[in-house]
This record gives sequence, C-alpha cells and structure tokens, in this order.
Amino acid sequence: MSTIVEVSDEQILRALLDEEDVSNRAVAARLGCKYRRVEEVRKRAGLPAFVRGRRAAYASLQEAFSSQVEPVEGGHLRWKGPREKSGTPVVRWRSLLDTAYRVAFRLHYKREPVGNLTRSCGIPGCVAGEHQQDRTMREAQTAGGDS
Repeated sequence: MSTIVEVSDEQILRALLDEEDVSNRAVAARLGCKYRRVEEVRKRAGLPAFVRGRRAAYASLQEAFSSQVEPVEGGHLRWKGPREKSGTPVVRWRSLLDTAYRVAFRLHYKREPVGNLTRSCGIPGCVAGEHQQDRTMREAQTAGGDS
C-alpha cells in the first residue's frame, strides 16, 4: 500500500516541468501523491495533457537521420540509431525503412544512389553522406584514372 504524502502544488508543477512529456501517474508515483491532484495542477497551469502511446514521428527525413548520428573526428559520423540483425544501421521514417548509408547519400547528393554504396573514407560504419560513393561515382573515378 502506498503512503500519501503532503506535496505542494509548486512541487508538483516543478516535477511536471522538469521532465518533458511525463504522465500524471509517473509524477504522482515519484512524489507520493494522488495522480488526480497532479492532473488538477497540470490543468490549472495550462499544461497540455499527457498523451499515451507512440510519440510524434520526426518532422523530416533529415531530422530522423540527424538525430541518430554523432560527429566524430575527421568529419565522420557514427550511427547511434537502430540496426538490422546483421548490424547494418537503418533509418525508419514514416513508411520508409532504408540503410543509413543510402539515406545519408540521398540527403547529401540530392539524388538516388546507383547500385551498392561504399565508403570513400575507408572507415567502417561511417554514415557521413559525403563519404558514400555509388557505382556511378566509382565508374567515373576509374574512367578518370585510366586517362
């Protein structure tokens, strides 16, 4: 059985504002008060109601990609997001599921990649768009090197 503790409205409001998108029940459990009281404080303060379930998706593909990378020395990007079972980094946005490499290429070069992608930097796992090369780019390099 839980113990109900005297908590001020100010403490409840602070708890609601400390954490983004927190439920009334979570605040009540943390402070040891009734969730209905937290609900009342939320309403009086004009804070939006907590929405249960899936959160809003990223606003753009760029945002979905950028929020899951970490810059590392040398202009490389390390993937922090989800991966396939094989370890390949993947981006999920709306109905799109694609490799982070292909998304990075599209965002950087503003076109679809042709064929498989390789990394020009040679750093395994780098998802920097400018470090991705498609077949067209590799063929152009080979043709240029034969002159």
